[in-house]
Amino acid sequence: MLFRGRKFFWGMACLQALIATTGHAEIVLHGTRVIYPSDAREVNLQLSNNGTAPSLVQAWIDDGNAKSTPDEANVPFIITPPISRVEPSKGQTLRITALPNASQLNQNKESVFWLNVLDIPPRPEGKKQENNEVLTNNFLQLAIRSRIKFFYRPVNLKENINTLSEKIQWVNNGENLLIKNPTPFYITISSIFQEINHQKTDLLKQGLMLSPFSEDQIKLKNSNITNMSFVYINDYGGRIEQVIRF
Repeated sequence: MLFRGRKFFWGMACLQALIATTGHAEIVLHGTRVIYPSDAREVNLQLSNNGTAPSLVQAWIDDGNAKSTPDEANVPFIITPPISRVEPSKGQTLRITALPNASQLNQNKESVFWLNVLDIPPRPEGKKQENNEVLTNNFLQLAIRSRIKFFYRPVNLKENINTLSEKIQWVNNGENLLIKNPTPFYITISSIFQEINHQKTDLLKQGLMLSPFSEDQIKLKNSNITNMSFVYINDYGGRIEQVIRF
């Protein structure tokens, strides 16, 4: 029975294409990312229902495949409870626990996964007529899925996470800007600004996440690389703007 229920809940997520214009999330996640230290017994994520009706919530972790279902996800973590009912103006704590095979993950750098929370609102009640018969109208039940990054962080990584953004290496390659991450951590950059006609222009159409010990490049708008800056997202979801130093 639980298996079928999980399949049903996940099926509701197929309606997400409509949600952008017709849906509104009532379940709020208290955090934009989760950090799991390798020596932790568990970590918690708090949810709140800001709506006026109860919601069914299903949570799971995947390895980056946005189309994977809770039953297909193959990751060394479990979430308790995987399915819960959250009353209006109430909260729910999700407890995330690493399985023994999490120790098989690379211990020399971070690993990234994605935590999913599926919010399914209740079916609307039918309207009573004068003869006390309940009139049920056709309706479309919308499920809204939120996804946030989930980082597994080995405790033997000794770099100071608070100075991580200062270690990014920036190289001017003529028409392109080369960005190097020499650290064992994932680095997320939301904006890179270049001055064009005395105005700051964001060179990124979407955020950039650099994997450990990797590099990427973006196209510059012109040859002026003075007064360039970037916005780095820290462990708490805070956005910090810093000057790019070549």
